[in-house]
Amino acid sequence: MVYVMSYENCTRRSAEERAVLDELLVNGLRDLRKDEVVNGERIRVKVVGDLGLVSGAAREEAMALEAETASYSGGSLHLGICYSGEWERRMIALGMGAPSLIAGVPPIDLVIRTGGMRRLSGFFPLQTTYAELYFTDLLWPEFSREELKKALEWYKAQEKNFGA
Repeated sequence: MVYVMSYENCTRRSAEERAVLDELLVNGLRDLRKDEVVNGERIRVKVVGDLGLVSGAAREEAMALEAETASYSGGSLHLGICYSGEWERRMIALGMGAPSLIAGVPPIDLVIRTGGMRRLSGFFPLQTTYAELYFTDLLWPEFSREELKKALEWYKAQEKNFGA
């Protein structure tokens, strides 16, 4: 699961900021459609969130990515775009959503939070019930493969008791 943009990031930005984020999103989704690992390993990609908040171009790229990888069975990658647990709760309460909003999103084992923040910020609250939380002061652009290895080693060393 990759939390691309929170619901709040999609609604609380200026038009100029949204345009920049949207361009980055379109390019990132387009790159994923051509990605050697996604296609070579046959990784199914699913987007979860309110795509009504992004441009038509971003929505089209997301839908194309999902359609092109729908038959893949080598693993799954879920992208949270304009998603928050609060948004999902509101959709369900209004009868505009159901558990299908997050259908197929497995329990999340490890959350890596960059940028020195020590909170989940609405990141899939039901799926992170028993997740291990790894925090780093590094900003996302500084988060290297070496830092990822460090986080995974830390995760492996954690005792999993699932609430017991």
